[in-house]
Amino acid sequence: MRRLLLPLFALATAAAPAPGDYPLACFYAPRGGELDTFQDCAARNPDGTIRLAPAHLRQLDFDRAGLAAIHVGESFHYVRRDGRTAPVMTMDNGADPFVQDRARSRLGGKIGFIDRSLRLVIPRRYDGALPFARGAAEVCTGCTPASDGEHGWYEGGRWARIDRSGRERPAQR
Repeated sequence: MRRLLLPLFALATAAAPAPGDYPLACFYAPRGGELDTFQDCAARNPDGTIRLAPAHLRQLDFDRAGLAAIHVGESFHYVRRDGRTAPVMTMDNGADPFVQDRARSRLGGKIGFIDRSLRLVIPRRYDGALPFARGAAEVCTGCTPASDGEHGWYEGGRWARIDRSGRERPAQR
């Protein structure tokens, strides 16, 4: 009996995260709680996405689509119940909402769009992007962000409109 318990115990302790495995703090509202900051919550993956500590993943308040929003580092991320994450832009001090099943996703300085399964459905190739409205989104290359401290916008660049599949056509500005 003792021989069986030792290997099982070794397996269980080997799978436990070591201190420092999740060095990033997170800001979210746990199920039934209020917005708060939680230490040792997440880690950054080599591809720029994040992974949450299992204990924090279990505490998230998921919506009917199975998504939760969390702030890590400098940006918001959507998280699925299985732990998959995708970075999204900030809109009105929160995670960019899904409009027509698309949300803007910035990573590596470029913006694309994800769907509700957190798949990147329009590649991150734009320097600026506005949310979808009436079946299209305005996007720009070569533009730069500007701000008055409270509101933000993009200046310059070449603007186009894209449909939900990412096909471009000239902007109607």
